[in-house]
Amino acid sequence: MTQSTDTTESLQQPVREARTTDPHVSGPMVAALVAGLLFGLLFIGIDQAWKQQLADRYKQAVATEANSLRSQLESVLNASVHGTIGLAAYAYAHPDLSEEEFARAADRLYRVQPDLIRSLTLARGEILALVYPRSGNEQAIGLNLAEHPQQAASYHRVLDQQETVVAGPWPLAQGGRGLLVRAPVQTEAEDIAATDNPWTISSIALDFDTLLEQAGLVPGPENMHVALRGLDGSGERGDIFYNPDGLDPATAPLLLDVIFAGGRWQMLAEPVASPTATARPAAWWVMGTVGLLAVAGYTFRVGQGIQQRRDALSRYQALVNRLEDATLVIGARSILWANPAFTRMTGLAPEPGEALAALDMIHPDDRSRLPPGLAFCGAPEDPKGREIRVRTASGEERFHLLRWVSITWEDRPAALLSFVDVHENRMLFNALSEARDLQDALFEAMPGDALVIDDNGLVRRAFGEARRGTGLQGSVIGHALDELLPEEVARRFEGIVRRALSEGRLQELQYRLPAGQLHGAQEGAAGMEDTRWYEARIRPIDAPFEGAAAVVWHALDVTERKQLEERMQALAWEDPLTGTANRAALDRAFPRLAARADRREGQLALLFIDLDRFKPVNDQYGHAVGDELLRQLAQRLAASLRPDDLLVRLGGDEFIVLSAPLRHPDEASGLIERLRGAFEQPFELRPGHLEPVEQTLSCSIGVAFYPRDGQRLADLMMAADHAMYRVKAAGRNGVGYASAEEPAG
Repeated sequence: MTQSTDTTESLQQPVREARTTDPHVSGPMVAALVAGLLFGLLFIGIDQAWKQQLADRYKQAVATEANSLRSQLESVLNASVHGTIGLAAYAYAHPDLSEEEFARAADRLYRVQPDLIRSLTLARGEILALVYPRSGNEQAIGLNLAEHPQQAASYHRVLDQQETVVAGPWPLAQGGRGLLVRAPVQTEAEDIAATDNPWTISSIALDFDTLLEQAGLVPGPENMHVALRGLDGSGERGDIFYNPDGLDPATAPLLLDVIFAGGRWQMLAEPVASPTATARPAAWWVMGTVGLLAVAGYTFRVGQGIQQRRDALSRYQALVNRLEDATLVIGARSILWANPAFTRMTGLAPEPGEALAALDMIHPDDRSRLPPGLAFCGAPEDPKGREIRVRTASGEERFHLLRWVSITWEDRPAALLSFVDVHENRMLFNALSEARDLQDALFEAMPGDALVIDDNGLVRRAFGEARRGTGLQGSVIGHALDELLPEEVARRFEGIVRRALSEGRLQELQYRLPAGQLHGAQEGAAGMEDTRWYEARIRPIDAPFEGAAAVVWHALDVTERKQLEERMQALAWEDPLTGTANRAALDRAFPRLAARADRREGQLALLFIDLDRFKPVNDQYGHAVGDELLRQLAQRLAASLRPDDLLVRLGGDEFIVLSAPLRHPDEASGLIERLRGAFEQPFELRPGHLEPVEQTLSCSIGVAFYPRDGQRLADLMMAADHAMYRVKAAGRNGVGYASAEEPAG
């Protein structure tokens, strides 16, 4: 025993020397810190990109609301301009107009907007002669417009240019601040030279504050500051006349032209900073913190395992020339021989004939995995070995791989047992298993679908909602993309995978798939669309995945967001009451239809439709019933049009129809007859709790042709508007043409 002990001591000395070189945790700790830093930088980058995206969406929403305010302001202004033109047309038709007749005509216009209209006036020469209502406006009578310090410029401009002018806002003689909408009574040079009509200018004074309220600017929107520029309708070159929030014109990001008959303004808008617009949910920061800790912890654990394995390998390289695996020779149930490595491992130096079970070195729970009674001699061989825990000389339980083979020892049957220390491997495997479980948990917690796809288009793994909700784990893994998708889509996806691998960087993609293909809807879900929108990020995996180059394809279902965007875009071109096109849609469609007409050497017909005596319907039954009548009428008018004709509601009871290109103006006759036919049958109205009633209605239509009556949309609208008012003056319920030459038929 003394010699054996000396030998053991001499062989254990290198082991003790090797143990003095065990590394500290500095290496794994540095790796964990670096991994945590990289994850933190990536998280901050993603967070800043998300914040910028939220800010861009907020600015987009503000721009959409600003456009809506601009359209509403244009609608209110144009309605007032048309009233002024109508008053001028009335004065033109009645040169001997008395004050009583003027009052009756002005009252009809005044009652449409009593809160907005301050006064309606007619000038005889330079002097303001007639005013309505007279009460409260007496100071304006006799005013010399040509010498007025603020109003003279617009007066001369109306007479010189013979066009409608929107002046102001200026202080009014009768008090307050308002806009002056002026229109010439005589609009043609030959009329001015030949007529003895004393009337020169018609004007409507609008209350500027009421105009702002009806346009939605007072009270102003909470998410933006708004200002108006273009005093006297001079557009972007004019002075700023409305700026309640002190907006700096030089820095305003949104500049919108407010176009109306008689001039133009410019609306300046600036979003109000809103911290809530870019706020991210608390769960996002929790996820970032958890992810940081998970990545750092995982890296530390793996680093420790790798470091331990490296240390084990270093010890093995230092000792391999003199050490062998711990080895025993067993005959029956007793020990026949033990090598020095066994003594170093266990601290035991067994005598020949000593029972192996008496050493009590094998963990009790592992004995059931070995031959009964540890009788290895004659037991079936297990060359692959069995992993057991062995108590070592230090008292530590360490994992060893035990192998045994049958041999002959001193002419009798025996078994050769070898113990291979695999403790570090077992710890590393446990750490990797825990890390793999953490990785799977992170993938499962992600929204959307995550797939691992190799360079041949084969799906290797599925995570996230694809695995939780649809059972794709069993149906997709192991299948190629061309087995799961239509051929064209599969080729496209395979190309994106190859591009991500060849470029070695992230790819982003939006696409649509029929419901149930690859990214399936959850089983049992109802009401799903036929196709769904997805937003995908395709990132190449740096190291080979299961021996192949592969990417992670992460897709989110963004169908609801896309539908909302499409709906918001549609609302920008749609009248909210009737569902017809609005003025913005008309402005967009006119250049396209005009270009088509020019290519075919054809024409366009613009029909200005104004309902006759519509206001009594609102007065008698209420605005809700009037709105329902407008919706019924819009449906009838739309049914009378061809597919390429455009129906537009300007506001109130005014509609415009812009025809598709015509080869000859005569073709407009059929369209006009169909539109007038929409008024032949009475409209069934349901005024609240009263019994349903039938209401008949007629309209006055003014017709202008492009390019004969004007090449700009504003010119055509004005020409058709004048023709319509001539029909009104002649008794209503008719059709008037802007040009003297009317189409046949």
